[in-house]
Parts: sequence; C-alpha cells; structure tokens
Amino acid sequence: MSRWAVVTMGRLSVDHIAAVEGLHGPVTIERRCADLPELIAVCRAGRADAALVIGETHQLTATVLGELQAGGRHVVVVSHVAEERSRLQRLGVPTFTDEVGPAALAQALQGRELSDGTVTGFAAAGLGPTSGCPSAVADASPSTLQTADGAGVHPGGVETDDPTDHDDGGPPSTLGHAPPGITVVWGAPGSPGRSTVAVNLAAELAIQGASVLLIDADTIAASLVAQLGLMEETAGLARVCRAADLGRLDSAALEAATISVQISGARLSLLSGLPRAQRWPELRERSLTAVLELVRNHYGHVIIDVAAPVEEDEELSFDTTAPQRNAATLTCLGLADRILAVGAADPVGFPRLVKAVEALELAVESSTLAEPEVVINKVRSEVIGRSPRDQLSQTWIRLGPAAQIHAFLPWDAAGCDASLLAGQVLAEAAPNSPLRRSIARLAGVDLSVRRRGLFRRGRR
Repeated sequence: MSRWAVVTMGRLSVDHIAAVEGLHGPVTIERRCADLPELIAVCRAGRADAALVIGETHQLTATVLGELQAGGRHVVVVSHVAEERSRLQRLGVPTFTDEVGPAALAQALQGRELSDGTVTGFAAAGLGPTSGCPSAVADASPSTLQTADGAGVHPGGVETDDPTDHDDGGPPSTLGHAPPGITVVWGAPGSPGRSTVAVNLAAELAIQGASVLLIDADTIAASLVAQLGLMEETAGLARVCRAADLGRLDSAALEAATISVQISGARLSLLSGLPRAQRWPELRERSLTAVLELVRNHYGHVIIDVAAPVEEDEELSFDTTAPQRNAATLTCLGLADRILAVGAADPVGFPRLVKAVEALELAVESSTLAEPEVVINKVRSEVIGRSPRDQLSQTWIRLGPAAQIHAFLPWDAAGCDASLLAGQVLAEAAPNSPLRRSIARLAGVDLSVRRRGLFRRGRR
C-alpha cells in the first residue's frame, strides 16, 4: 500500500486531520502549515501528493490553485461557507462541508471516485490540473477566397487584387465568413499594423452580421480604445480575468465588462485592454484561458490583438515559478484557431517578421499551434522598388520559414489617417479604401468591385 502524503492548513469545529489519520490508510498528513504561503512553499518543494485547505479559502484564486496543483497534485477544500464552496467548485476543486466523513475526504485527496459515484477533482469540472480550462485547439486551415474577377487569396499563396480597381459603393458580396473561433492578430515587433488589421477585420465581420468580440490583449501598448474613438478605458479584459481568477466568471460578468460599439449600423463587442503596461500581471495564463474558453462559446468570431514578444526569460531569472511577462500573448496564440502574422513591407519590418515567425515556432508547442498565416502590410513600390509583391515573395521563399505568405495589404496612408482622425474603422472613414478591401478578404468578404470609366458612360 503506497503512502499518500498530504499537507494541510486551517481548522474548523471538526478535527479532520486527526480523523483521516485515524483511518490508518495510505493517506497520511505530512505537515500542518501555519498559513497559505507556507503551504505553497511546501508544495513547490514537491513534498506532497495533495493539499487540504480547511476554512480559510478567501485567498484561493485560480492562480494560487494553479501553483498548488502543479505536477498533478490534488487540492481539496473544507468550508462552512456555501458561497465559497460554490466558487471553488467552479474552479474545479472538490469541496466539502465541515460534516464530511474521513473516508470520503481521504478518497478525494487521492483523486478517486467517491462511493456514491461522484467524481472528485478535475474530472468533475472537465478541467486539467494546470490549465484551468480545456485547452484543445482546433486546427483551422482557411479555404481559398475567390474574388469576383477570378483573383483570390490562397493559403500559402498571395493576394492578386488589382490596385487600380475601385469600389463603386455597391453592396458587398459575401464569399463565406472566415473560419469561426479565435483569430489572433500577432506579428513582428514595431508597428507593422497589427491593431489596424485586428480592428478592421472585426468590423468587416460585424458588418456582415456575424457575432464578433474584439479583445485588446496587448500588454505593452494597448490601443484599440483610441482607434475606435472611445473616451473611457475600463480595462475590460483585466476585469473578466479577475472574475475568472476568483471563480466568479459567467455570462453576466462578461457582459458587464464588454463595451458595445456601433459600426455602420452593426454591433461590435469590445473587451478593452490595459490602460498602463505596468498592469500586465493581471492577465495571468490560467484566468485568461478561462476567459477565452468562455468567449469562444458566446461569440462566433473572437478577434484578439496581442503584443509581439513571445520570449519566456523569467525562467532564467527566478528559481521558482514567476509571472510570465508575455503570458497573455503566448496564451492567446496557444488557444488560437487562426493566427495572422503581420509584418511591414520594408527593409526593417520584413526581416523582423521572418525572425518573429521562426521564434514563434520555438516558443509555442508545435502540436497545439495553428499554422501562422503571413500577412505583409504596407506594400508599396516606394520602399521596395518595382513589382514589390514579386520581390517580397521571392525573398520569403529564399529566407523565410515554412509558413507561406497568405496576403499582401496595400499601403493606404490617407485611409488610415482619416480613420484615426475620426475614431472610426475604414468601413466608415474610408469605405473605398483598397486596404479595407484587402482586410475584408481576410474576413472572407469580397466588396463588389467594378471599374468606372468609358464602359459605364457608354451604357448610360
């Protein structure tokens, strides 16, 4: 009979520790801890198979539980407060009242099924011991987006839109929306246009009638509130992450933290980002994962703008578990159904994108990472020379990683300036913008394109 070591803290009216020891079974109390910090320290040292918390549960958040549960360790709670038991059950922790028997408590500490058929531990909540939420990632491979004139954007190919065409303002024709789920707009360091692509991609989907949530998860320089012309920064994402950390995240909490933005008669939901970069520890991996799994089930499309860095240097600086500076970006990328890797088409931005895509493959486990779709932004001959798309394609084939170029987005300084000045998306501030048409194709929408000129005048 193997020994099952347990560390514990707290006490109520019943001495559960003595009762469990009195069973003379495999479960033994290794140590009684004075407070939660001592309990965490003992668990980090790897001296326990399970942790039993009695009474003092107000400090147990998803982040704290993640540390206690590291390595598959079971955590069991005894509390006389019904609200606390309900909260912790939502976090996947088996909880009991003070009247629980020692046999049931011992079984729960071993993660075993109780005699009445109840499954304890994470199996009951459908949660994993370290993630806090299911982390299955659906592979998404976008289909070919065919345009009205036969040109298209192909996976692994290039966009072949004729920049001389002009939108006549007629109703758009839908090619079929982009794959539903979570789309993360990521890219190279600098300002390649990640936020511009994210906000306009979300807007085009919303205009087509899709249920869309836009999330600003850029922990370095959040900007979507300003781009949409909003005055109040509520840090909506931090608010729902805090609710998830406390086990109080539900549809009502999500709705309360979400801003509704009207765009061309359509509704776009927004979870605003951090107003100050110093608040990045509020977006922890476990709580953010819970938020993303909830919004995945509430919205058809979730568009996330994230920061560029994906390094995990904290492991080199600390002997123990430390908050990850880039945890928000890595968590979003790991759960994404679709990743748009955006880079600028210039001698500085293009090499940065090549290196960033290579670094991404090393930073995130390849088995759970969606294939990045490379998007080259700000394409113009003034900085590349003649035939910029051909030159960029050939250079990528020669120097770039396995991921192929998915689309080229034209340089449209006038449209972007008008959009920022008015606090609107391109569909409102510059509806005829070639950049808007190209981003719409990323959303699976082809805006009707017909040439103006002699043909139309002759028909009249």
